[in-house]
Amino acid sequence: MVFIVNIRDRRQITLPADVLNQLSLSVGDNLAIQVKEQKLVAKPVQKQAVDTLKAIQKIFQNSKVSEDELQKSGRKLRKKLSEKIYEG
Repeated sequence: MVFIVNIRDRRQITLPADVLNQLSLSVGDNLAIQVKEQKLVAKPVQKQAVDTLKAIQKIFQNSKVSEDELQKSGRKLRKKLSEKIYEG
């Protein structure tokens, strides 16, 4: 279904409730927008985050690094960073 929206004085548009419902969006949610081949593409930010997390998970699974190793490495890095910040 195609919806026609009006661009108002402050470059604002109102998204129809049907569009928000289809995307599981509500007031206060964010959209990432970009222009691709003269078309406006809008994607819910929360869905981008989920897609990014899935990609990270796939990379992690293929890395053959255990979760325990990753956590230990993270703790060491946080400790070094903390020492660096608070030393002066």
